[in-house]
Amino acid sequence: MRRTWYRIGDEPIPEGAVLRRDVVVHADGRQQFRRGVPLTEVLTRGVLPSGTRLPIAAPEEGELEQHVASQRIAEAIAGPGTSLDAPHQGQVNVRAAQLGVVRVDTRRLERLVRSGHALVATVLDGRVADAGEVIAIAKAPALFVPERALARALAALGHVPLVRVAPFRRRRVALLAGERVRPAAVDVAVRALSEKLQRLGAVLERVERLAHDEPATIAERITAWRQTGTEFVLTAGSIMLDPDDPFLRALRRLGARMTVRGAPVDPGTMFWVAYLDGLPVFGLASCEMYGRISVFDLALPYALADERLDRALFAQLAHGGLLADTQLARMPQAWRRQEEGAG
Repeated sequence: MRRTWYRIGDEPIPEGAVLRRDVVVHADGRQQFRRGVPLTEVLTRGVLPSGTRLPIAAPEEGELEQHVASQRIAEAIAGPGTSLDAPHQGQVNVRAAQLGVVRVDTRRLERLVRSGHALVATVLDGRVADAGEVIAIAKAPALFVPERALARALAALGHVPLVRVAPFRRRRVALLAGERVRPAAVDVAVRALSEKLQRLGAVLERVERLAHDEPATIAERITAWRQTGTEFVLTAGSIMLDPDDPFLRALRRLGARMTVRGAPVDPGTMFWVAYLDGLPVFGLASCEMYGRISVFDLALPYALADERLDRALFAQLAHGGLLADTQLARMPQAWRRQEEGAG
């Protein structure tokens, strides 16, 4: 990048030159040209008198203008379920193209930013995004950047995007409550859970409270629901710390695989997740059933989007696992305003 000054009226006009500082047109500062604006645009507007000196930068051979480099970065990081804005002031916004859960490959994101050739910021992994919301920004760190160096940094990504939006696929949900859960508590839970599911396009279509927690009965009920179209099962009333808990015994009998047993999240440390041939089953404690923000809010979007819930994922979620401080940041803006108003 060559830094110099250009006097309006001089010829020739430096090719590819841009302003390297903001230029104020009126003394009150109401009108100005931002740094990075092409010199040709300043001259076309014709609001500055002949002889005015402008601080400019021009590209060296093999350098890309900031907006071109930012576009390439955005195209490299944006995956399925996203769309790109046109560059503005050297930056490209990445938006959600659909309602879904945002997935961010944080390790590769860190590697790209450490290269020094790209500035990328994203929302939290696991955040629910409405269609049209900005979920990431991409920007080159200078007015001109070396094309080869940027190409190497982007090639290190392996042509695999860093940010995507997984749509919610699972719709039909069932709740099986054990004998420990009072009927009145089930009614309260159904209202709270239904509201949370509805936000994500799912329906709590089946609810049953057991008179007795028998492993055989639990296994039969889950099997019957699965065979008739249930895509996601919630259970309430199990005791995760008890190896002989009837719900856990039923899942072992069915050959289900427990992928999460206890979560590094508060509220919700006694949460568990199992899979029965791809069918996710959640074990909910009382704090997850009655509307309070909990691990259920954190895990639900992943499950409905058919994103795997396992120990590796929850190990990452431990950072930010104190949900009273972090969960609002994982919600769409409209939901956030509702939650803050309710509080």
